[in-house]
Amino acid sequence: MRQHGSLSAISKGSIAALFVLSLSLAACGSGGSSSGGVIKIATDLPVSGTDASVGLPTQYGADLAVSQNQDLGGGYTLQIVHKNDEGTTGADASIGATNIKALLADPQVMAVVGPFNSGVAVAEIPVANNGGLVLMSPSNTNPGLTKEQYASANGINFAQLHPAGTKEYYFRIVATDDVQGKVDAEIAAAAPINAHTAFVVDDSTTYGAGLANFFKQNFTANGGTVVGSHSITPQEVASMNSLAATIASANPDVVFYGGVTSQGGGALKKALVAAGYTKALVGGDGIADDASWITTAGAAAAGNTYGTVAAPDPASLTSADAAAFKSAYTAFVANKPDNNLVPYSAAAYAAAMIEIDAIKAVIKSGQAPTRAAVRDYIAGNSFSTIIGNIHFDANGDNAGDKVFSIYAIAPGASTWTYDKEVTA
Repeated sequence: MRQHGSLSAISKGSIAALFVLSLSLAACGSGGSSSGGVIKIATDLPVSGTDASVGLPTQYGADLAVSQNQDLGGGYTLQIVHKNDEGTTGADASIGATNIKALLADPQVMAVVGPFNSGVAVAEIPVANNGGLVLMSPSNTNPGLTKEQYASANGINFAQLHPAGTKEYYFRIVATDDVQGKVDAEIAAAAPINAHTAFVVDDSTTYGAGLANFFKQNFTANGGTVVGSHSITPQEVASMNSLAATIASANPDVVFYGGVTSQGGGALKKALVAAGYTKALVGGDGIADDASWITTAGAAAAGNTYGTVAAPDPASLTSADAAAFKSAYTAFVANKPDNNLVPYSAAAYAAAMIEIDAIKAVIKSGQAPTRAAVRDYIAGNSFSTIIGNIHFDANGDNAGDKVFSIYAIAPGASTWTYDKEVTA
């Protein structure tokens, strides 16, 4: 916003005009008349440090959607606000919660794309539900966020996230880790890994620990044996040598890692190879198809790694709308940092388009574009997106199309390669 002159230089008429404008803008959030103005959607993602390699491409997906829909109709224009929840050691839940509080204080903000990490979602969901602001995650996969039967085992206070008597303002468009853990266990047990024993490591986050537990449950249910497990502390990320030596001594058929790159994923693989362990490592969407994971692990150690992402690979998106998205995305991100097209780029684009469609529908109906009206439209309608048909159940989970993409870095290779897609 442009700075005005000193108060003494502003006329009484200007002050009155500014006061009327402030009331008009406040009406966007509280339910005033539909009279035009600025409406915003926001992103809350980890877009710096190691996590930028996935966080920025995710943000770009939402940015593209906003750039294509700046005219909302009814005299309203659309803008985007960016929030970064990255801390010193990765995505930070307290930063995320502070970000949502700040967005709640801006009455022009109608909805948020994010958060990226399940651990951040734990802190943000109660703030959003109590304040009445839509969060739509393109990537949160911990089932305890929305399914009460899984909450306690994942360290989640479900009643705190979903206060009695409040509407659900949290939605997500991806499948959950109770399914992802099963897919990862199947990858470990099948060719070319053919694992009968596994050592399971997690990064102590809500996401990582939860995914590791679901892997254990499914791997052992299918006859496999877990020969050891370990939860990485933040202090251990700088040196994985001791853990790597322990795993190498146990000599499992496979190592499973539940967690993200920035909190130990790449460092673990690098240390394992240095310790002489060159068998397969399997992980979830915290590392799969992440260029920073390869950078951290090192090209020489990256091979023989497999992983899943809870979103369709861009190569599998073949509709006319998806093709148009991919072309527009490529042009939009040219010369931007970390400008790869990743699965969550498309997922974030889909999430932003759902929010934008809801805002447009509310405006077209003649209602004031309030947060509550936007939420109700999202909860009550089905949406055709570039990643499939999406509608939400009472918990905020996608009850429509959900898939996992499987990726691999072949033995001796140093590049993630898309393998195939499985339906959740």
